[in-house]
Amino acid sequence: MFCPKCGKEIPDGSAFCSSCGTNVNTMGGPSGAAKPSAAGAAFSGLGGFLKGYFASPVQATRDTLAKGDLATPLILMGAQLIACILMLLGFCLKLQMMSYGYLEVPFQFWFFGGLLGDAIGVIIFVALLFGGAKILKSGCTFQDALMACGCHSIFITILMVITFLCFLISLELGAWLFIITMILWVALGVSSFQMIAPEMESGKSWLIYLAVVAITIILTLLIVGNGLLPALAGSRTGLTSSLFGSMF
Repeated sequence: MFCPKCGKEIPDGSAFCSSCGTNVNTMGGPSGAAKPSAAGAAFSGLGGFLKGYFASPVQATRDTLAKGDLATPLILMGAQLIACILMLLGFCLKLQMMSYGYLEVPFQFWFFGGLLGDAIGVIIFVALLFGGAKILKSGCTFQDALMACGCHSIFITILMVITFLCFLISLELGAWLFIITMILWVALGVSSFQMIAPEMESGKSWLIYLAVVAITIILTLLIVGNGLLPALAGSRTGLTSSLFGSMF
């Protein structure tokens, strides 16, 4: 049974919630009938996943796939989207500070650039990862690929937030943290692929994964770097070129 107030699972027949102290009988009627809200259940599941993930990332991901718990990976991917927006915001704020306010970066550039840029990259990567697994005769579904990638996005999100802070200190420091974040993404992608593809140890599997990474990077750069960001900046070359060219 579940607490009707906080959504935490409690032993059957309990009169009070061990987490928030709520009288289960008065709030939820018969003790066995209390049900958590959808949001409460989702965040309760997220807390349990995070605890298990830091103890054993592989086992926690396998358990999530086995349960078909899509809510937890989606929440984690949402957090990654927010972190990507922050990362691009930090980059833009530093440029404005360096130009003493002369260079004004429009809101839509860092907000929609970070939001859509990360979403496009994730969609391309998950779709290609799913396609690679199918080439290897895996019985996984697209949802399995999405959940595997979402579960392993925790450390990427953390590094993106750190990169945001580093950009406020130095463009060079932020750029190095961004590169490290990309390297971590490639490394964690291996674990995601192992969750949905059989015999990842084979040479064919590694070639497929490397192709997935390369195609994801190329397509994302073409769509985001040459299309989305220049459009959001209102210029084909001017602002976008100066923004990214100033990093090096």
